[in-house]
Amino acid sequence: MGHECKISEPFKREHKRKRASEFEQRARLLQERLSASYRPNFEPLAGRAWPSVNSVESARDSRSAERCGQSGVLPSSSFQSTSATVDESHVQQDVVSDDRWEPTVARTINGQSVDPADIDQLFDHFRTAYAPQLPFLDPLKSPNAQYASSPFLFWAIIGVGCRTYARNPTLLAVLAPAVLAAALSTLNSPVTLQTIQGLLTLLHWPFPKTSATSDLLYPLTGALINMAMQIGLHLPISAQEFSKVRLCLDTAEIERRARTWGFCQLIHLRSGVPKGSPAPAVFDIPYDLDERRIMFDNLSAEQKFELKLQDIVNRCCIAASQNGLRVMTSDRERSLDTLLAMFSAQVASIGLDASSDLDRFYVQLAHLCVQSLHLYKSPGSQDPTILFDLSNTCCQVLEFSELIDKASHNGVATSSMWIYINVMLACHVLLRLLKSSLSCSIDTARAQAAFFSGVGLHKRMSLQNDDLSARNGVALTQIWNSTRAFRSPNGSEAVALRVRSRLIGGIILDGIVWWREEFGEASGIYAPPLLDRDDVRTNDPAHGGPSSEAFRNSTSIHASSELFNDPMSNEFGWPVDYDIFSALWDDGSLVPN
Repeated sequence: MGHECKISEPFKREHKRKRASEFEQRARLLQERLSASYRPNFEPLAGRAWPSVNSVESARDSRSAERCGQSGVLPSSSFQSTSATVDESHVQQDVVSDDRWEPTVARTINGQSVDPADIDQLFDHFRTAYAPQLPFLDPLKSPNAQYASSPFLFWAIIGVGCRTYARNPTLLAVLAPAVLAAALSTLNSPVTLQTIQGLLTLLHWPFPKTSATSDLLYPLTGALINMAMQIGLHLPISAQEFSKVRLCLDTAEIERRARTWGFCQLIHLRSGVPKGSPAPAVFDIPYDLDERRIMFDNLSAEQKFELKLQDIVNRCCIAASQNGLRVMTSDRERSLDTLLAMFSAQVASIGLDASSDLDRFYVQLAHLCVQSLHLYKSPGSQDPTILFDLSNTCCQVLEFSELIDKASHNGVATSSMWIYINVMLACHVLLRLLKSSLSCSIDTARAQAAFFSGVGLHKRMSLQNDDLSARNGVALTQIWNSTRAFRSPNGSEAVALRVRSRLIGGIILDGIVWWREEFGEASGIYAPPLLDRDDVRTNDPAHGGPSSEAFRNSTSIHASSELFNDPMSNEFGWPVDYDIFSALWDDGSLVPN
């Protein structure tokens, strides 16, 4: 044409795909509001009616289900399509500027609808009872804006809020399976920062697991770490190298990414210790020293403190495993004493930096994890001073847990899974000490009062009748009143651990073994109790005890599928295949091929 093309200064290049996505979001929000305006009254569920959970979907939800292939759960694309644009471009404001003044819209997942009033109260409940423990969520974002930016994170907040939602406690049972299915769908979807935050929320406060559900906590934790590294959270200043779109890596964004990665590491480190598979030390990743320094500089003081403590606990567990716990000799016991004393001193050193009661509580949890490994030694070689310190640590953990329970309305029920595990560990340690001759080395009055308090905490931690806390509370009560616990068939004391490959989880599971043998009719399944005599070191091959080969053969003789058929044991990684409401929790009919 012969005309010169000029670009004026006010001209600004726009990302067409991003702009189109924003228009689609606005259109979808307008459609939802229009549908909500003409939403008919829902029919309540027949029978045991839930006032806020309905199975009748609106016409809009039906059409959406048809477009999605009529799948039972919202498709992964619906959880990620909007969040991918909003998150990676890091638009911090709400998608629609006036959204927070709009009335909350009812939402549906897997055929279950939650009313606007419940959504508002669940968000408020989550902000007050849960969010302070994971302070990376925007407290000002409305439910509508949260759903628009990330439906998965929206349902994660709703699901966790249901755990202690007194206005409608039936929501937890009907929404938990759908929210877990949504979490699994994220594994096959584009990963965003809000996806990671949703998984963190569900893993920090997991849903109660019954005998009819699978244990997804440990596998999802592994997925969480890998998904976080997939978008470069472990390298906050190099995150652009992990993204296809341009990121705004300002100071606030780098801090947000670093702190989210810090929570990922805490969840990852804590999940493996009860399984007997402690994760590698957190300070080894990232490997680049500059990246590592910048990442830790952007963590909060509380995160740094907890990560240091958890790093010591994991290093201690790794060192104890490498020393050998399955068959303890005299040399191994002496080296274990040295290792545990060294790591206890490190925990005490970190504890000097504690600035709050909660920090000091985490110090006690770390001391408990380290000191409890002394129980892997032969009972005859236990140091009374060490047992006294271990008992006092257990008492302090349970006493402070009582203070947590009294400090708020929902109390210990809103605590993290890590606190749950340590409360159970403290109770099983005190039970073993009080029910044996080791009680002569401890303050029995204080230990007994703390143990009874711990049993009561189990009841208040329980969210359902057959969850882990409820079952463990029943087991602790029955073992306490038993005259056969920690006794061999001939009546002699047998307090040595038989479950020896699960670190701190082995102490809990060993107590469950005693419960199963007496109250679950599982005698003859597990290895026989290990006796402890003054003249014979039963764990030492050099003193007449079993060799590692003999020990391995003796346990394999008693192998049976019933060994893995306890729902409480399944909580720690053992599968289950029978009804929790069975009187004996086992049908006793399965024999391995």
